[in-house]
Amino acid sequence: MKLLWTISNWKRTGPLEPSLDLAAAMGNGGHEVHVAVGRAPAGQPDRADVAAEARGLRLAATGATLAKHSAPLRNWRDVRRLRHWIARENPAAIVTTQRNDHVLALRAAAGVGVPVVRLWFGDGLSEPDARDRKALVRGAGALVLCERAREQLAGFGLGPAALVQAAPPLDVEALRARAAGPADLRARAGVPADHLLVGIVARMQTHRRFEMLWDAVAAWKAAGVPASLVAIGRGTHEESVAREPVRRMGLGDVVHFTGYLRGEAYARAVASLEAQILLVPGSDPTCRALREGMALGVPSLATHRGMLPELVTDGVTGILVDETAAILAAAVTRMASEREQTRAMGVEARARADAAFATPVVARSLERLLEGATRGVPGRTA
Repeated sequence: MKLLWTISNWKRTGPLEPSLDLAAAMGNGGHEVHVAVGRAPAGQPDRADVAAEARGLRLAATGATLAKHSAPLRNWRDVRRLRHWIARENPAAIVTTQRNDHVLALRAAAGVGVPVVRLWFGDGLSEPDARDRKALVRGAGALVLCERAREQLAGFGLGPAALVQAAPPLDVEALRARAAGPADLRARAGVPADHLLVGIVARMQTHRRFEMLWDAVAAWKAAGVPASLVAIGRGTHEESVAREPVRRMGLGDVVHFTGYLRGEAYARAVASLEAQILLVPGSDPTCRALREGMALGVPSLATHRGMLPELVTDGVTGILVDETAAILAAAVTRMASEREQTRAMGVEARARADAAFATPVVARSLERLLEGATRGVPGRTA
């Protein structure tokens, strides 16, 4: 099947990475995938086109700007450019990722019989923008990534045939390849050999409940629990949210900061963890960092926010906790004292990633959606 795959963003953030992972899986599965991403300003790092090419994806020469936000004149031009590409290349369907490219694709494909589907990254809790709702109803369907989202979109009038549910995609094999090699995080951070090595991968922002995390660390330290925390990442408020409270509370011996890590350094650091914490999902509601940890065999300590209860099976792949420092500290204490059970949860987490997150698995779900969308459309079948 020939596909135009659109992402109205030039920056590697939010749903862009899982969208590209899934596009690559579709390409590896025999589909002809042409990816159109936002046009990056000159000199900018973390570009979507670079990320797409690194996955071996073919960039579609549409000429469209594909900006994240709508602007009438720019969008009018983009619709014309996309329409010309569609007429020239005759794709079987268009797969869209974000609101603006979804709207643009619907307008460009109007009247030519090319179905447009959406990768829906919503968690089913936040109310979609009115433009999203209109586009979803006009489109040929959506791949939803959690049960709450499926229920929410069904409430907008999308029928069962227009909704296919899958887990959020992740290129599990590529991640594990990057993680291969010596795991020296414990030694570099100076974590004692008998301590449970717990990590958190999250931008250090005021809404991510770091204050609760530090209170939990203080509680388990005071109780003599052999556990240390490694914070992987950075943030605008890193000093006030993380480093200053750790110094003030005297937690420097059990809390360590790695800064921002990329590529192999990041993957090996995560693979070194014995447990991971995620309290509040960030700009990517699919909680990519947590799913990466799961794929590397790391059990989770997670709250009940967003998609987390659907990603983490309580007592099987991790522990779901209420948002209090005492409960979080108790969960860390349990993991530190029951190491065999903790390791077993890590094994289950890795198996869950293989069975649900792996991109070939999710690609099969998208294929079902596309088969339904193109069925009965002349010249648009697989």
